[in-house]
Amino acid sequence: MGTHAKRLAFPLLFLLSLATGSVWAGKITCIPGANSGTASSLNSIRRISIDEHSRTVNIDVVRSRTKDTETMGKLRADLVNMEESQSGEPVYVFNSIPTVGVETTSLFKLFKTTEWRLMSAGVTFVNKVPVLRAVEQSVVFDCKRSDLG
Repeated sequence: MGTHAKRLAFPLLFLLSLATGSVWAGKITCIPGANSGTASSLNSIRRISIDEHSRTVNIDVVRSRTKDTETMGKLRADLVNMEESQSGEPVYVFNSIPTVGVETTSLFKLFKTTEWRLMSAGVTFVNKVPVLRAVEQSVVFDCKRSDLG
């Protein structure tokens, strides 16, 4: 291999390694599944969008309900951890970004067994020590990936 070819090979390999990134690099969007049940407060979530590149999560939620309408709102969250499960599917862990006056932070885990499931736990900080408030049972979501790296 000539000197010119060697000079080109390194930048090309570097750019290729940046482009490939994670196996699942991109975005995943989830909506409640048909068999999600009705007892959980997680049923107020209408859509979850996870951007793996920016490590941000946007959650569309129902803020209030009346007989005829639902008022929608948005929550932002940080993607705290993303790792591969034994099945080869990613496991996402994210937390809601607390707003002024909110005492409880919600932690979420989105994972796939035979179907995508979302679990939630509420954590309150007392004297800077986290205290577990509640754990929600998992709810089924339908998830689709896009923009694969």
